[in-house]
Amino acid sequence: MNERMDQEFRAHVKQNDADFYQMVERHPVLSLPLPRSPFEALVRIVVGQQLSVKAAETVFHRLEQAVGGQISASKINLVSPAHLRAAGLSGAKTASVFALAEFSGEDERHLHRLVEGPWNVFREELLQVRGIGPWSADMYAMFGLGLNDVFSPGDLGLRKAMERHLNVAQKQKPAVYDQRALCWSPYRTLASLHLWHSLKPDHERFGR
Repeated sequence: MNERMDQEFRAHVKQNDADFYQMVERHPVLSLPLPRSPFEALVRIVVGQQLSVKAAETVFHRLEQAVGGQISASKINLVSPAHLRAAGLSGAKTASVFALAEFSGEDERHLHRLVEGPWNVFREELLQVRGIGPWSADMYAMFGLGLNDVFSPGDLGLRKAMERHLNVAQKQKPAVYDQRALCWSPYRTLASLHLWHSLKPDHERFGR
């Protein structure tokens, strides 16, 4: 599946964006994110806001310990804000996690109903939750739901990669990056993975 998608993606990019193809042609096959449990995925996104991947994993592991196992809305509702703060969450992130638990509904039923519906409807509701902005919604679509055609024009890493490799002028408005990414549709999630991958040191980027 990954290899077939990669072949389709590279053929599409080669035809529609020669500059981008030059960047990705030496990259290894990258795997699309697998969908996660909806509530756990949302909490992971909140925990990871403005943190490195390593730091976010550490805090998330502590959060799992604080609630006694896998993260769920019901378990969050059984602990106090102090438990979440002790695990390493800021006050704002703690409030956001409790807001997500409330948003999810009894037994997370509301959340699961939204997951089964169209993403644009889900996104609109998600953006009303405290602490969830466009970047968090985009990351959830990619890494929580595993959607194939998502691009986040506000992500600093994606912007940096496009400026470095695709001659996009620095510090443009999000719409400029979004417009540049349109020709990668319907593979914008995979394109984003390659943009992030392009920022790695050469020995990691090219597997040497």
